[in-house]
Amino acid sequence: IYATHTRRWIVLPLHSTLSLAQQDKVFDIAPPGVRKCIISTNIAETSVTIDGVRFVADSGKVKEMSFDPKAKMQRLQEFWISRASSEQRKGRAGRTGPGVCYRLYSESDYNAFAPYPVPEIHRVALDSLILQMKSMNLGDPLSFVFIDPPPSSSIQTAVTYLKQQGALDNRSELTSIGKLLAQLPVDVVIGKMLVLGSLFNLVEPMLTVAAALSVQSPFLRSSQQNPDCATARQPLHSNHGDPFTLLNTFNAWVEVKGERGGGSRKWCRRRGLEEQRLYEMVNLRRQFKELLKSHGLLESEETAPSGGDRAKRRERLTERRKLHQLKRDHEQQEGSKRKVLKLEEGQDGELSGSGSDTEERGRGRKDKKDRKEQDVDIQEVKFKLRHNVSELQEAVSVSQDLSSRQQALLKLLLCRGLYPQLALPDEHNTTRKDSDQVFHTRSKQGVVIHPTSVFSSDPEVLHVPEADSRDTGPDRKDSSKHQLLAFVTLLETNKPYLSNCVRVPALQALLLVSNSVDTNADCTRLVVDGWLELELKEPEEALRVLSTAISLRAEWERLLQAQLGQNQAGEASVQGLSRRNREKLSENLVRFLLYTEVVYSLQRLTALQTQNLYVGPQPESGSSYAETPDLSLLFPGAEPKPDPIKGGLQVTSFFTYNCLTDSKDLYSECLRTFWSCPNCDLYMPLTPLERMHHEASCRPAGEKEQEEKESEGGRAGSSSMSALTRAYHCDVCNEDLTLTSTEILKHKRQHMYSAK
Repeated sequence: IYATHTRRWIVLPLHSTLSLAQQDKVFDIAPPGVRKCIISTNIAETSVTIDGVRFVADSGKVKEMSFDPKAKMQRLQEFWISRASSEQRKGRAGRTGPGVCYRLYSESDYNAFAPYPVPEIHRVALDSLILQMKSMNLGDPLSFVFIDPPPSSSIQTAVTYLKQQGALDNRSELTSIGKLLAQLPVDVVIGKMLVLGSLFNLVEPMLTVAAALSVQSPFLRSSQQNPDCATARQPLHSNHGDPFTLLNTFNAWVEVKGERGGGSRKWCRRRGLEEQRLYEMVNLRRQFKELLKSHGLLESEETAPSGGDRAKRRERLTERRKLHQLKRDHEQQEGSKRKVLKLEEGQDGELSGSGSDTEERGRGRKDKKDRKEQDVDIQEVKFKLRHNVSELQEAVSVSQDLSSRQQALLKLLLCRGLYPQLALPDEHNTTRKDSDQVFHTRSKQGVVIHPTSVFSSDPEVLHVPEADSRDTGPDRKDSSKHQLLAFVTLLETNKPYLSNCVRVPALQALLLVSNSVDTNADCTRLVVDGWLELELKEPEEALRVLSTAISLRAEWERLLQAQLGQNQAGEASVQGLSRRNREKLSENLVRFLLYTEVVYSLQRLTALQTQNLYVGPQPESGSSYAETPDLSLLFPGAEPKPDPIKGGLQVTSFFTYNCLTDSKDLYSECLRTFWSCPNCDLYMPLTPLERMHHEASCRPAGEKEQEEKESEGGRAGSSSMSALTRAYHCDVCNEDLTLTSTEILKHKRQHMYSAK
């Protein structure tokens, strides 16, 4: 207000989230009689040198990003600076001439400062570092001699996270996908997304999403309060999540770039977008594509030359010469003069660069030379020099207007890449206002959605529809429409925020991407990764869904290993993979995601509930694994074995059967209903698992008669029966018997009726 009233000051902000044009203003010259005041973060401490600075006011504070390995959360916190940083700030006033530094703290505070800043290895996630160390065979990271050793808890958390991502096995050795991720110079999550996208023919949209998640958000913070920007940006929003909104934004920007005479700067300004971020995205996208090609995950595009192609290349060459000349002229003009600030440039901050065209024209008259220089967008010139716009348009056209099936598959791939970063909506969100929607992650409760997310303005899409749900108890709802949020970053400033979120169906996503699924005896109760509990009503539905998910995951893993195996063998592409198998798997995954209608409840387990979650290892003579139905009949290809920690039977690497403590026993009377076998004359009360086991082992009467005739010769004797019999110990009569499954059930029924 003082600067506006006196018109003797120009106040400019300087921080990393400003647009490039706003940051460059700090290097411009103030007009005569006017002082330039720069309010900066510690970006001005070492990153930039600004001419003409004579006075520095040092607050002694810094906001620095740190990492909490336990909660897997980034924190932006305020700290006292170090003495070394204080000296750096003092030096800013004497770079180009004499200056004065005013320290806004006492000498005793200065003496109490740490001598040097905290090393970066103590403030960042160590996932990529540990992965590189494993690929270089540097041994155990815990025993490695670091210059500034990070806490052992941070190293152990990074190793655990890499195991959850599938990059390390249980022995902390690199897996096939871990070896590939170590070769890619990108974050583990981004690299995993790119690998998965190449498997399912979703490379183009995945390239864009991966690039968008690797840079700062292109949406300017100041535009959130601008209703005109919000209205113009609305068609770009997607209720599937922020990655899809970024995908729509990038595709629309490329379309504008391809139009003749299209003004992308004006288009971005009207929508509150920072175009520099979009330029960074398109450059990263190109680098990611080259990485996939160089590592054999994407086929090289080779086309035979033709007359038309030669004409296009000639036209392209001519255009590039003109662009190079424009770039040289711009660099010469920029080096020969310095810009002079205007008083109004320091009043609006970011908003001064995002106004309408009328405001642009009203900023004062300029001479003809200045208008000509303004018309030359150097970023546009660099963009056209690096990229073929027509080829880029063809590439992004593949990711435009994605079908619902493609969107569902893309969301699943994003979820698997981001896992275990999932958040559960609070059960009371329907009664809260939009800004107070609460979510829970495995390690952090009570987090909220970042205000820049599409879900912050439209949280209703995350609620369970009232028409599809019914209350079954306190804080419990049965529905087939439960959803989870997969998120990229958990960031804490004044409160913990989820950023870059995508919504996924809860049951289907958990069964397809989780690291651990534990069940009770009839599979109606599932616990995922020890913190999410799902309860299904019908045992038959639960078994069917579990069996489908296990087979889909097995096929997915087989195709992924085949692709990675070809890459390690040095093949140029994925041509050896059966395209038909990949398309079939894609179709089955989409069908499972979109058309699985199972009613269930979903809740987060409390610390007290997790204390007595598992039955623990049981002696074989006690609970008698021999009485458990043959799981190989229910889950084909499985080789169950007792779990030494949880109890129950470990069916696959992620699925453990009958390890949860449950009041419902597999053979309890409340689960039994009378049932008649269509193949034999059996009619008796059975549990669902007993029924399914009998159906799997029982054959029609005609087949049995044929077997009996074949066995009359005495050659087979009792061999046909011995194939169906197994050892059975009856706890009631305390006898060891050899019976078939049907005889065991009849024997139990005799004891049941005799007891009555």
